[in-house]
Amino acid sequence: DSKKRRTMLRSFLRLPRPAYLRELRCKATSVELLNGSEDRFGGVTVNVGVNDSVNPDAFHLRLRASVEAWRSEGRRAIWAHVPNDAGSVVPALLSEGFDWHHAKPSRAGGGYALLTRWLADEPDNLPLYPSTQVGVGGLVLNKRGEVLLMQERISVSDKVHGLWKIPGGLADPGEDIVDAAAREVYEETGVKAKGEGVLCIHHRHGYRHGVSDLYFTVRMKAETEETAVTPEARAVTWMPAPEALDSPEVLGFNKRIIAVAEKGLLFPHLGRHGSGIAKKDFFFYASTSELDPL
Repeated sequence: DSKKRRTMLRSFLRLPRPAYLRELRCKATSVELLNGSEDRFGGVTVNVGVNDSVNPDAFHLRLRASVEAWRSEGRRAIWAHVPNDAGSVVPALLSEGFDWHHAKPSRAGGGYALLTRWLADEPDNLPLYPSTQVGVGGLVLNKRGEVLLMQERISVSDKVHGLWKIPGGLADPGEDIVDAAAREVYEETGVKAKGEGVLCIHHRHGYRHGVSDLYFTVRMKAETEETAVTPEARAVTWMPAPEALDSPEVLGFNKRIIAVAEKGLLFPHLGRHGSGIAKKDFFFYASTSELDPL
């Protein structure tokens, strides 16, 4: 028995120190640690599975042992990805000091919650979840110099209800700005339009749920002119630009956008643009219609 123990001890000592400690702890507690993938920043990500949620008490024991193991190994943080159908483990995570990072609904390609636990001694510096939404508007002009305007069925405020405005809304996940503008214009007015470039950008804060709003207005050429009353618009019209600028019935801020309609644009250029990490082509916006080769 003594010889066997010495042999086991030597095998433990030959392991790298973190693995040695983990193996020793598992032997002592007989608790199987959670599977975690380590990242280059010193963090560990745990993808909780449905099987983990069958017995929340057992998961809690494994979680507690895992936290201590990763802390002793010098890990800085833990990310816990919890799908909807494994939600019964959330109380265990919260009781062990995890906090919410973000959650995504299934319809947005999610159906999960992400929780984090900071382990390092210094202050928590994990990146917060993005807090900015991307909005798009389409300043559509026809051959006569008229601008496409709509009246919303439900406005964001009584102060602007019934005023004429440029069509627009929020970009969908993974949607390019010019494509989002074309979609919003068509959905709200029935008009098909092609984007020329970004005309202006405005950035505001303090929107619903505490998010900021980064809004891109795309100048567009009308490909069709027939308008339609839609679920989002109670009225749609073409209005000469000078008339829109003078009309008290046009949203004040939209007049600012119409006033720069003939100014310079940021033109979209699709490609990799020298990026060594981009996984696919993306739009680079610049104040020139042609880019010099790199």
